[in-house]
Amino acid sequence: MPRSPVAEFTIDRVQVLDQEGRVDESLEPDIDDERLLEWYRTMKHARRLDRRVIALQRRGELGTYAPSTGQEAAQVGSTAALSDDDWTVPAFREHPSALARGLSAQGIFEYAMGLEEGGEPPDDVPIMPPSIAVGTQPLHAAGIGWAEAMNGSDTVALTYFGDGATSEGEVYEAMNLAGVYEAQTIFFCQNNQYAISTPLSKQTRAATLAQKAVAAGIEPIQVDGNDILGVYTVTREAIERARRGVPTLIEATTYRREMHTTADDPSVYRTVEEEEEWEPLDPILRFERYLRDRGILDDETVTEVEREIEEILENDLEAARETAANADPADMFETAYGDPPEFLERQREAFVSDSGREVAPADGSQRGDGGSTATVSGTTEGVERLNMVEAIRETLGAELERDEDVLVYGQDVGVDGGVFRATQGLLDTFPGRVHDAPVAEAGIVGLGVGLSVAGYRPVAEIQFAGFSFQAFSQIHQHVSRIRSRSRGKLTCPMVIRAPYGLGVKALEHHSESYEAGYAHVPGLKVAIPATAGDAAGLLRSAIRNPDPVLFLEPMPLYRAARRPVPEDHTVPLGEARVVEEGSDVTVVTWGAMVREVEGAVDTSELSADVIDLRSISPMDAETVLESVRKTGRCVVVHEAPRTGGFGAEIAARISDEAVWHLEAPIERVAGYDVPVPLFGREDAYRPDEKRIRTAIERVASQ
Repeated sequence: MPRSPVAEFTIDRVQVLDQEGRVDESLEPDIDDERLLEWYRTMKHARRLDRRVIALQRRGELGTYAPSTGQEAAQVGSTAALSDDDWTVPAFREHPSALARGLSAQGIFEYAMGLEEGGEPPDDVPIMPPSIAVGTQPLHAAGIGWAEAMNGSDTVALTYFGDGATSEGEVYEAMNLAGVYEAQTIFFCQNNQYAISTPLSKQTRAATLAQKAVAAGIEPIQVDGNDILGVYTVTREAIERARRGVPTLIEATTYRREMHTTADDPSVYRTVEEEEEWEPLDPILRFERYLRDRGILDDETVTEVEREIEEILENDLEAARETAANADPADMFETAYGDPPEFLERQREAFVSDSGREVAPADGSQRGDGGSTATVSGTTEGVERLNMVEAIRETLGAELERDEDVLVYGQDVGVDGGVFRATQGLLDTFPGRVHDAPVAEAGIVGLGVGLSVAGYRPVAEIQFAGFSFQAFSQIHQHVSRIRSRSRGKLTCPMVIRAPYGLGVKALEHHSESYEAGYAHVPGLKVAIPATAGDAAGLLRSAIRNPDPVLFLEPMPLYRAARRPVPEDHTVPLGEARVVEEGSDVTVVTWGAMVREVEGAVDTSELSADVIDLRSISPMDAETVLESVRKTGRCVVVHEAPRTGGFGAEIAARISDEAVWHLEAPIERVAGYDVPVPLFGREDAYRPDEKRIRTAIERVASQ
């Protein structure tokens, strides 16, 4: 027997059209006949599109596809309530909504063909590309809704997700954050009864999914999702609430009449009897009865609508095939970055050359991995002397002053000024531009995606880099990809700041140094300063950069000795700093290890090139290679575990391009391949001057 819910809440449930298409006149919205007929055309269009794509997929022409059959009323009715300026933030099954917003089926065909062109949003429709990762995109809608609230506009963001997504923590984070920030956001749950094969009874013990809004303090409502008039009515009301700063969770009860995707077989987990029970509730049949009763629809009109749809689909399919026939594989290099690193252009040239194509210059006027970009350490007289945390604070303040689109938010960044006081005083100076956030790392980063596409330049703080992994899905799946996913139409110029690394005797998970994992994410840049001047210069460049930047701040250096920091100082991302020049050995490092390397070299009798990478993605490989060609020897130092650490990438680059200049094997001095110990053993784990000096002398002696 199915379990009964633990607790039941009274949630309003709206229905305007009953099963037979009869209308409750007290709730019937005032909509003209032509508009109602257009809704019908869109629903039929979506239904026929499903049939066409499934058939093409079965023939091997298209890839995996998620049909929307049975959910047309939920999507067309809700989309119809939006204005032209309102945002839709879809998952991956929102084809009826896209058609209702005026998009053609060509893009849907292209996406099913595996072409990014299909996800490219049009210039005149505020819509996000499809989101495959379940339950992650509501955070983006919360960010957009928050941005529009701060802008004082009437624009709202409506996001779609399924019943299965309500089990994801990020959906709750999105609702909670939207409530906190009074975001102009509507959360639209299409409860189609199944999360792939898992029925609703095994997903939750809640009596309704709508009641999940109660804990977030936002408005809950349930509607018959097969009733297009009911859906339109509740969405229109939700839009009015959203404009007053009250988000809504709408649960539209419906039924997925097809498979989850074309890779799925619903007969394994659904019975014929169940499907037959839902058959009379088909949203198109119900709406068709209503339109016939009103005299809007007859057999002749139905035939004409179906003929028009077939003609449109055929034209869209042919256009998609034309796109596929002319798709240039080299396009994958074009939209990963707004400011593409030079090494990516080299990869592109190699790809084009290997494929026998003509090499054309890539877009992007700025490069971050040039051959002679390294700067030699020095000081600038007559400027303010700051430690690193002061430099970060002043840079944030200067950028907030310079650009009204810059926004600072995160855990305790407001009244408390951040756990290391890097944002102290900013709340008083910039009210409405600095915001405390709940403890929700994925939520903080996901909001940034929405804020970015709405025009802001968010600077988000995660209290410690060890907790950034709670947000890794957002960083990997959305922050780094939104530019390429939208083919450059949407961007995410956000900065994610995080205290990082060993040396302050912190608690477990507060000291991890897993920067290599983030450097492995295309589309994301990773900067790590070692001085106050570089902290200011790199942070300023990161905030102004068109691409997302993970800005890792070495905690032991926060309050190191004050050094001169020039006003409006910038350091290009991807430009190394030559800390010392020598001839015996090259030592490559970054972050807090720069100080340890300097100490090791100073106590050694050897002459060393000491290179501070400053950013590991993009990496200034040419400066390293030039040095290795000169010295013939190399030591790489980092505090992250040795296996898979970024030192391995440096060694690989040297092996690729300077191996014949080596006179000794490359040596890595790193953390050990064990979890970072608690601070009682931290000193034994962390590379120190003695270990580094020993490695330098060993390499130099070979």
